[in-house]
Amino acid sequence: MAAPVAAGAKAPARQKVEQRVSSLPEGMTRQALLQALSGGMPAADVDAVTTALADLSPAQQKELANLLSKAGVSATASPRADAGAERAFLFKAIAGGAKGATLKRLADQIRGRPPTNQAFAFNPMSAGAAKRTVSASPVDAAAAKLKAAMDDIWGTDEDAVFEALEGLDPALLPKVAEKYQKLTGTSLQDALALELEAEDLKRALAAFEPQVPVATTAPVKTPAKVSAAAKTSASDIQKNLDAIQVTSRDEGVIQRGNAVELNNLIPINVAKWKPPKAAIYKPLKEAVKARGDAQAAVDKATTEPAKKAAQAKLEAADKQVAAAGEKIKGWLKEHINANPELGRANTAVKHAKEQVAALEKKHAKAKVPKEPEAAETLKREQKTALDAAKAKLTAAQTHAQSVKDGLMARIDGYTPMVDVHQTRSDVTVDGTTVRMRDGRETAYTNSWKAIDGGATQGDSHTDVDTQLAKSGISEDRQKILASISGLEGTFSKVNTWDTGRVSWGFTQWTLGKSGNGTLADFMRDLKKTDPAQYEKSFGRYGLDVDSKGVVLTRADGTVLKGVEAAEAIRTDVKLSAVFMAAGADPAMQQAQIRFANEGKISDVRDRSVKVSGKNASGEAVSAKLHLKDVVTSEYGNAIMTDLAVNAGSGGAVAAAALEKYVRDHGVDPAKVAEWGPDAEKAIIAALEHASRAERLRHHAKAGFSKEPGSFAS
Repeated sequence: MAAPVAAGAKAPARQKVEQRVSSLPEGMTRQALLQALSGGMPAADVDAVTTALADLSPAQQKELANLLSKAGVSATASPRADAGAERAFLFKAIAGGAKGATLKRLADQIRGRPPTNQAFAFNPMSAGAAKRTVSASPVDAAAAKLKAAMDDIWGTDEDAVFEALEGLDPALLPKVAEKYQKLTGTSLQDALALELEAEDLKRALAAFEPQVPVATTAPVKTPAKVSAAAKTSASDIQKNLDAIQVTSRDEGVIQRGNAVELNNLIPINVAKWKPPKAAIYKPLKEAVKARGDAQAAVDKATTEPAKKAAQAKLEAADKQVAAAGEKIKGWLKEHINANPELGRANTAVKHAKEQVAALEKKHAKAKVPKEPEAAETLKREQKTALDAAKAKLTAAQTHAQSVKDGLMARIDGYTPMVDVHQTRSDVTVDGTTVRMRDGRETAYTNSWKAIDGGATQGDSHTDVDTQLAKSGISEDRQKILASISGLEGTFSKVNTWDTGRVSWGFTQWTLGKSGNGTLADFMRDLKKTDPAQYEKSFGRYGLDVDSKGVVLTRADGTVLKGVEAAEAIRTDVKLSAVFMAAGADPAMQQAQIRFANEGKISDVRDRSVKVSGKNASGEAVSAKLHLKDVVTSEYGNAIMTDLAVNAGSGGAVAAAALEKYVRDHGVDPAKVAEWGPDAEKAIIAALEHASRAERLRHHAKAGFSKEPGSFAS
């Protein structure tokens, strides 16, 4: 039995908490916490607050001290007796995760109210409610989005902040700031300073700086609609490119996880790898970000205790980065055979082995002449041929081992964190302004010089829904394309940082490894069906396409094709911006919808599949079916289309599953109406197995029906 605590003595747990609070820097926060502890706040609650304080930035800690000093004071009242209750409320909010602008808003709401009239309590979910509010006005929408992003007590949504600021017409920013202050009682710039740090804060505040565009010449206009479009000359291409306004800003050096080396070593991603690339990379990205925050805290620390605490966090963050890097090294070694160079080397070894085996088999079957001299000659010739084949095998094996050793050395030398120079560019193409950056970090980034373009002002998923409704395609098809767009992007979205080289549009068509991917297919289709729109959007800037892929005509007349053209586009802000601006054109948006509907939904559904089964008499029969004969549910069509968009394999996977079902079950192809619903279950299972889990979860939220026949074509 534990010994009782003597009268007047403090419980050990309480004493430990008091000591911990006393070690905080001198100031209002420490004083208020000690008062709260002596005033009856449970020691466990005070301890939780003390722990949460460590996550506040210096600016947020300063603001907290200011809020605590104002507790119990309103604009028209002197200090009140309920100051302690208000401070206790704020401390509980901090323990629950509130900080920055959220904490200030709560303090403003409660200030000067007696506890009995505080008809609200801190609710961690209340901040999220603002995220569901949508306003028709761009100013209201941006202000609400900023409030929601910075009101989230689980942490500021930096991406949402950047999207709201950078996707905004700069002329509207003062009105947004005014609206934000009305909503929150805090100036927008003050809120940003409280919620963001280091490079994130620098990036956000850059939106408030005036941008001066470079001088331009007038663009050469192309008629909106003509029956035929003349090809733009090299001199006019130069004029049109010169007319594109570019304002660039050096955003300095940012520390990133080393995604580029990861993707240079293993460019591909296999959804069923455990873990897949995105999952193995995520901890490193988070660790590097935490390390940056820790470094910022070290730089801002002014007192010795603060410096010591910040340095300890920095050292811990360095260890986390190193640990995440080691896990990536292990993952790379596990999947190193997926490296293309090693794959080619291993294939050469395989072929060399096959050649040796074929020669040995041939020699074993060879008829040996009876004459000794002829027999000796044959033996000598066989040995020469076999020695040559074995020499090739040895050379291939040596080369493969050399490649593997080199790759393993690169993995051993993998540096998990790298410095990346980032540049922001505001680009105006024929009146449409877009913002682009290089240095984008994702699990699939393979070049720091490649560009990420977000979306143009006003191009949102709401706009996608609006254009889909205008397209005239069925509601089920609209629903599928809207759900896929939620994963891929909007009409003007561009990125050039992964193996797709250039990805564009609401289903993210790509130029691909060869420069002749699905985006080239789209360009060929548009050039054929609407040459005037094609010339207006692409041709006049030197962008073209032929049967072998994308073609780029430089202003000096130089012509690049395929991979060379794709590589030139992916690092050129003007050419990448041309695609973004094209996506903002309603006519181009409808062209995207038409091509996605016909090329991804209809083409896959219409795919012909040769199946072999048995008729009622047990006789073998073959027939041609179409996937649409069997895949008849909303859900089946949705994930089949999505796999076609994301991996290009939706039709192939479904066809293979259908062939297997008919063969294994011995059904009669002519009676598809009888066995089709059961076969669709097998096809859906195959599609799910080939799909990425996060994409399946996304489509599940769309509420697609799995009922056979639920898809209305």
